[in-house]
Amino acid sequence: MPNITRRTALGALVAATWIDRNAMAQSPSDWPRRPIRVVVPYPAGGTPDVATRVLTEQLAGILKTSVIVEAKPGASGLIGMRAVTASPADGYTVGYVSAGQVTLSAMNPKFDLLKELKPVVRVTGSPFGVLVGAASPYKTLPELVAAVRAQPGKLSFGSAGLGSPAHMAQAYLEDALKDFQALHVPFKGAVESINAILAGQIDFTIGVVGAAVTQIKAGKLRLLAVTPAKRLALFPDVPTVAEALGTPYEFQSWGGYMVPAATPDDVVDRLAAGLVQAANTEAFRKYLQGVGAELDLVASPAEFRKRLLPALDAERRIVQRLGLKEGS
Repeated sequence: MPNITRRTALGALVAATWIDRNAMAQSPSDWPRRPIRVVVPYPAGGTPDVATRVLTEQLAGILKTSVIVEAKPGASGLIGMRAVTASPADGYTVGYVSAGQVTLSAMNPKFDLLKELKPVVRVTGSPFGVLVGAASPYKTLPELVAAVRAQPGKLSFGSAGLGSPAHMAQAYLEDALKDFQALHVPFKGAVESINAILAGQIDFTIGVVGAAVTQIKAGKLRLLAVTPAKRLALFPDVPTVAEALGTPYEFQSWGGYMVPAATPDDVVDRLAAGLVQAANTEAFRKYLQGVGAELDLVASPAEFRKRLLPALDAERRIVQRLGLKEGS
C-alpha cells in the first residue's frame, strides 16, 4: 500500500475541492456567468446584423450579462456557422440563422444544420422585394421580366451568395416563370447588393426590404414588387409579385437563433425565454415596424425544430430540381 502522508492527503482534498467548485462554476444552473457572443453570418450593417444588435440590447438587460454581436460573412453563411459549431456547447456562443442556412444545408453535404446545431427560437419574418435603381429604365416588374426574357443571361441580379435567401427568391421566380434567366452576381450580403445597384454594377436584386427602406424612401431605389402573399403596410401601393405577374409566387425569409448541438437543454430553454422576452419589447417591435419586417415568433426550441424539418425537405427538393450545389 502506498505511503499516504498528511501533505498528500491535504493536497488531494484541495484538488478535489477545486475540481468540485470548477464544475459548479461551469454548471448550466449558473448560466449566464459571462458575456454571450452572437455570431451573424452576414455583413455588419445588414438587416440580420442590425436586428440582432437591437434584440440583444434588450436581451443583455434581461439576462444581466453582456451580449457581443460579431458579424462573420462569407461562403453563403458557412463561415459564420462554422464559428458557432467550432465553439464550446455551453450557451455562450449563439448563431443567427435564416432561411439561408436551410438552403446551405440542402446544398452542402458537409454542413448538416440539425445535426450540428440545436434550435432555440425563430424571431422574425423578413419580406423581400424586387429592387432596381432610381435610374433604371424598368418602372414595373412586368417591364423587368420582359427585358430579361428578351436578353436571356444578359441582365444581372445580386444576392448575398450562392443559396442565400436572395438567390433562392430569384431561383423560385425562375422556376415559376420558366423562361426568366438572369446573370447571378453573388456578394457577401444584402448591403453589398444594394450598393452595387446604386453604383449601376447590377440591374436588380430580390432583396430583403428591411435593408433598403432608407434608399427606397429617399428615392434612390425603386421597389417594383414585394414577395409575400400580401402587400406590406409600409409600402401599400407596391404590388405583390403574384399581383404584378398574375402567377403564383410567394417568398419570405425568417430569422432565428441556434446553438451548438450539445448545448444543455436547460441552458437552451433559458436562452429561448430571454430571446422571446427581448423580442416582445417595445423597442424591438418598433425597430421591426420601421424596416418593414414582422415579429414571427416560434418560441419553443422543440417547435422550431419541428418547423425546420419540412423546410429542409422542401429546400432539398427545390435545390435538386434547380441543379443548385455548393460552388455552382
